[in-house]
Amino acid sequence: MSVTGTVLVERYRLEERLSGPDPVQGSLWRGVDLLAGEIPVVIRQVESQMSKQRLQTHWPVLQAILHPQIPRCGEQLELDGALWTVRDWQEGLSYAQLLQQREQRQMLFGPGEMLLLLRQLLPVLAVVHGRGLVHGDVNPRNLLRRSADGLSVLLDFGLVQAEGEEPLTGATPGYAPRAQGRGEACAAWMDLHALGVSSLVLLTGRSPEQLISPSDEGWFWPEQLVLTADFKEVLQRLLSEDPQRRFSDAASALAALKSLPMPEQSGPIARADRTLPLAPSASAAAEPALPSLTPEATPSRRLSRVEERELGAEGRLWPVVVALALSALVGSAIGWFLLSRNASLGQAPSTAADVVRQPQTASLPQEEVDERQQLLSRLRALQMDRVWFLTLVNKATLDRFPERGGRLPSDDLEDAPLRRVWNELAEDWLARIEQLPPALRSRLGSLKQADWSDQRAALVKQGVTPRAVEQLVSAGARDLLPGDARGRQPREPYRQLWYAAAIESLRDVQIEQVKAKPRMATNLSLRIPAGGARLISVGVPAGTGLVLGINGTPLMEMTVFGADGAVRAERGPLRVSTLPPDLGSPVQVLITNDGVSSGSFTLSCRADRPLSRQQKPVLERRRRVPLPEFDSDPIRDSATGESPNN
Repeated sequence: MSVTGTVLVERYRLEERLSGPDPVQGSLWRGVDLLAGEIPVVIRQVESQMSKQRLQTHWPVLQAILHPQIPRCGEQLELDGALWTVRDWQEGLSYAQLLQQREQRQMLFGPGEMLLLLRQLLPVLAVVHGRGLVHGDVNPRNLLRRSADGLSVLLDFGLVQAEGEEPLTGATPGYAPRAQGRGEACAAWMDLHALGVSSLVLLTGRSPEQLISPSDEGWFWPEQLVLTADFKEVLQRLLSEDPQRRFSDAASALAALKSLPMPEQSGPIARADRTLPLAPSASAAAEPALPSLTPEATPSRRLSRVEERELGAEGRLWPVVVALALSALVGSAIGWFLLSRNASLGQAPSTAADVVRQPQTASLPQEEVDERQQLLSRLRALQMDRVWFLTLVNKATLDRFPERGGRLPSDDLEDAPLRRVWNELAEDWLARIEQLPPALRSRLGSLKQADWSDQRAALVKQGVTPRAVEQLVSAGARDLLPGDARGRQPREPYRQLWYAAAIESLRDVQIEQVKAKPRMATNLSLRIPAGGARLISVGVPAGTGLVLGINGTPLMEMTVFGADGAVRAERGPLRVSTLPPDLGSPVQVLITNDGVSSGSFTLSCRADRPLSRQQKPVLERRRRVPLPEFDSDPIRDSATGESPNN
């Protein structure tokens, strides 16, 4: 039983249990990473076998998703019969907390806020669904407004499943469609339905149980909820379970929202049914009580200054429009200026309207021009081809938002989060490229296959198979390229970084040499840096097979290549493999470390001669003999687990 203060793998300390334990989702902990300056992290602990298998399957897919509105997923650990997953902590307030704060002030989310929220979250769901996953529990508690930039973040993948699987129990009541409760196969539209319910809850301040109609499977629309006909139609389609009417994917829903105009008021609004004023007037402050004031009783009353301030700002919850405008427009002017296809590098981007759709009459603010100049200065200092770099960031942006159909974000207010994403991607790629030496950075954009062919040929001459070389390069490219190409060269413009990784990682590559001996295990212990790889060449005596046993961390994987270059053991978890005598010599074993920290592994190998016809019946009889309950000689071959006396 884990308790507060427990330290996992000498790195992660559990600080506070946030939820659970739950039989399906396990327990959620707030923890700190001791090796990273005690930064906060979120750790999920699951113990049921089905939940462990599910997360072990889907967690690598989540790790490969690098989206600014999805917390980055880190390590996956198996300890004491439980599976632990680690992800980044996000600072902010959930939309359930924001709704509670507003209810205390008798206020609600306005239509403009919800339109922006949907436009922010639908691209996030499109990315998740594009990986074949369904979130399974979208609701205001799992949606967070991040304090740093005002962006909406999708949290808690405790019920994540693959499309087509039978849905899990445990989704928040009222938000999941009835079809999900009936056990129909998981599909993307179920997340869209839950997002529609969340929108209706935030707009009305009522729970799903108060809004759903049990008779006709429809939804109540309070009279006080005033929406345009087009916006209401989109929400009704999100809520619908009719296959002919509901949205099939997030891209379709986003396309329907794109045509809707932004309301004039895009902040919080007062409840239409509130009965008490937000603050007493100065003349009535001394009175012991105030009569109830309904909207009908005072139709023409002007709001007090206190009420106006609260409606406009709501304390510290200034409308997301302003949060996005200030954080995105000030921080992303550089990147967005560079994104403009029709603007030159020496001029400000052309925009027909400002953030409130008024004619643009002034040039960019000086601080934005300064930031743009800083980016250009960094590119010059790194000696990089600016055209190639802009192509790289543009391509990364479009790959992250496939639902845009190749369309880069515009200067409109609704695209402010996307412009910020572009700027963050530019910073991220610059940080990666800075790892390369200056001579190599200056060649990005013009590198070719021939630029690393000599290094490849030299390794092949040493007996390393070409496929092993390419997988070795891919492992070395993890610091430059997100994800894992698994030996395949990515498309341009990413391929330039793959070539750079090939040149750099093969410059001083070390190949560990091991000889397998008959009837005796040979052991080797090595350490692999985070995201790195080690290549071991195993000499095998002629006419013998090979038994390999490799132990390490759960995030390490192995691939075995025969002497002819063919893959004899596909890439997968570290394990014991028995290989036939026809694999030749030497055999290459590639060990990769997909974790965020370095780790060690132990390799044991033994050459095995094939059994003769006389030996096979003897072996069969020995297999039928039950193993003794007590082993007097506990020292076993680390490759096979067998006693050396056998």
